[in-house]
Amino acid sequence: MTRILHLIALIGLLALAACKDEAAIEVGQPVPDLAVLDRDGNPVDLAAYRGKVVFVNFWQSGCGPCLVEMPEIEQVYQDLRSRGFEVLAINMGQDGDTIENTRRRTGVSYPLLADRLKLASVQFGVLAVPTSFLIDRDGRLVERINGPLTRAQLETRLAQLL
Repeated sequence: MTRILHLIALIGLLALAACKDEAAIEVGQPVPDLAVLDRDGNPVDLAAYRGKVVFVNFWQSGCGPCLVEMPEIEQVYQDLRSRGFEVLAINMGQDGDTIENTRRRTGVSYPLLADRLKLASVQFGVLAVPTSFLIDRDGRLVERINGPLTRAQLETRLAQLL
């Protein structure tokens, strides 16, 4: 019996080691391309946003803090888009109708993208929503932000990048 418990414990430790967040992107490192789709089903190429400051925001429609921060992000997007600021909001695992309903409810104009298989979520090491990533004009990660942001908090973070 003790041997079985030790074996179970060993398997558990190996499983935890395998779950180490190797996919998470480190601050200062180049951000890999995304495996997400726009609302027409076309792949989104993050490299197309080089030269711009990009705010990648992972969200879900059932996440209250996600829905609260969306209008805040929209205000910053409208104010700073002309200065090279872009937002890519990535929905984790929900269907296109749910994403479109959220767009209508929140009134946001920035792209709401689909990560139906959660590949980008794994790639970015996202375990909870909202989680956001601030990417500089050279495509390098500046900051990972766990939890919701207000307009003022986002503007403060962007001040030195734009």
